[in-house]
Amino acid sequence: MTTEKSINFDTQKLIVSNDIWKAELWFENINAENKIIKANNYSKIIDLSEKDYLGSLLAIKTTNNLGEYNNCLITGIDGGTYLHDGDKIDKCQSVKLLDNNLILSTGFTFFSFNIEKQEIEWKLRPDISEVFEFYDLQDDFLLRGELEIHRIDINGNIKWSYGGKDIWVNIDGKKEVCIENDKIKLTDFESNIYVIDFNGNTLKKHPTFIVGENRKNWWKFWK
Repeated sequence: MTTEKSINFDTQKLIVSNDIWKAELWFENINAENKIIKANNYSKIIDLSEKDYLGSLLAIKTTNNLGEYNNCLITGIDGGTYLHDGDKIDKCQSVKLLDNNLILSTGFTFFSFNIEKQEIEWKLRPDISEVFEFYDLQDDFLLRGELEIHRIDINGNIKWSYGGKDIWVNIDGKKEVCIENDKIKLTDFESNIYVIDFNGNTLKKHPTFIVGENRKNWWKFWK
């Protein structure tokens, strides 16, 4: 697989490819000052929202090894989105090209887009808040949501969800999710550590006690 990416959170571009497809993705935030995506340039438009929410845009151009291509525009994306694929060092990803499907984590929605059919095969909003990156876990995906960690199979079924004392966003720079051999190490906002197995069962908990520090709760941190 080859990748090409550019980082600008208002307008993002990512290119991923495998032996079958090359997929070029452009993300445009609803509040972006410089608009680059025009709806009339795409042969198919899919609304990701369920309430006709305008939202952000994701343009997908896919080309196969015969040179045939398709353009699709996905609208109605709500929440923050950061297009990135996994590498050997940082194995988390928000985009994965798996055979004929693009697996994507955007804002509040985790979904699978079939390139051949040019349609969304499944989509889910597993967290009541945003979802971030996901990891490969055996034949499934391990998705980090803000409130819960979710194991999801290739057909979009949630096998289990796991919540901690706080949200799964750590402001001290510690990695929230680490998959280690046959277990998963999780770190929450307060740097509490949880070790769970691949079935979502808790093996160990390591609470963090901060002596002499009155730390804000996560919901007060951005105020």
